[in-house]
Amino acid sequence: MDNDEIKNSVFIIVTHILFRDIYKPNEMVEGPYTSVARSLEGKAKKLITIGIPLIGYKHPIFYGEENKKKSINIPSFLGLIPPVKYAVDFFVSLFLLAKMNYGHIDNKKVVVGVDPLSTLPAIILKPIFKYKLIFYSVDFNETRFKNNIMQKAYELLDKWASIYADQVWVVCDSLKNYKKTHFKVDSLYIPNSPRFDSKLSKAGRPKRTGNKLAWTGTLITDRQYGILFEAIENILKIRPDLEVYLVPIRDHEKFQKTIDDRNLKNVKVEKLTSRRAWQEYVAKCDIGLAVYDDKFGSTKYIEPLKIWDFMLCGVPFIISCEPSISKPVIDAKVCYLLGPANTFMDNEGLKKFLEKKNLDSLFNKCTNLSKEYAIDKKIIKSLENL
Repeated sequence: MDNDEIKNSVFIIVTHILFRDIYKPNEMVEGPYTSVARSLEGKAKKLITIGIPLIGYKHPIFYGEENKKKSINIPSFLGLIPPVKYAVDFFVSLFLLAKMNYGHIDNKKVVVGVDPLSTLPAIILKPIFKYKLIFYSVDFNETRFKNNIMQKAYELLDKWASIYADQVWVVCDSLKNYKKTHFKVDSLYIPNSPRFDSKLSKAGRPKRTGNKLAWTGTLITDRQYGILFEAIENILKIRPDLEVYLVPIRDHEKFQKTIDDRNLKNVKVEKLTSRRAWQEYVAKCDIGLAVYDDKFGSTKYIEPLKIWDFMLCGVPFIISCEPSISKPVIDAKVCYLLGPANTFMDNEGLKKFLEKKNLDSLFNKCTNLSKEYAIDKKIIKSLENL
């Protein structure tokens, strides 16, 4: 596709969406689907999203263009049992995708499925509506379901989405290798990165003090809380002057209780309402933190979204070694890799990494990587081969 073809095409994104109700009802948590949508803003003829709640049916299904979204409320009892929920997801997505395609029958269309279940209806309808199909694989989990049948079904959907799509996008090298090894499918690396915006780093840098560390994310298990806070405690032993700012997506009270229970004086919880607000906040900080559960099934098949926010803002970061981090990021030495299972194996090395002079020296390397791997650049480049 060239620029004219993109400009004359309707793009339909089918995805699952995580909601939270902390600041306002039915607030969508930003994720890969929003990065794709923003990359295509002003470039495509029309951009349509079909968003299914990731968890249950407490929240509505949204569909349509950004400023003209409509909603469907599904009875909440249908979201209580996972197999029933997934069946309803499938049939609703199938119906809405057919509706969106029929409403744009005369336009060239591209459908982007952001997970295997969201991509399945697109595979089925593809021969009818003759659109191009992209599967954006943003993670994979070898132990997503305890039920063996559910796990096998999940893996089969991932295989079908990878094989029957016209193009496969992956967020990390480990997913790229997995698709190639298991399905003989070539894929394109589309990182979890935002569009490049130099204003963020330029505005934040003068406000840095050399001792601010920031983290954001969601924790699911008590083990994950333990991993995060043990990492923070170890870092504070090396640099006791650090101020640590935690920006959880939810469960703020539990974070505060954990801080109080551990008697951590230099750690504070912040409430921010959007990814943009987080980016503006972290741009004023000096170091980022991204630690993960080495035993969690999807850890080795992710490239954390937050590390690209760090680099966008010119912020080096500390990270677990288990996630799939792209080679250019490692080679640029903008991150400090912890040992296996988040062990601190080289305290002297970490101490040198955390020196203000070193952190300052990595600013341009971070922003240059963010500019080079901005998601809109990568997506437009990939569409040239569609």
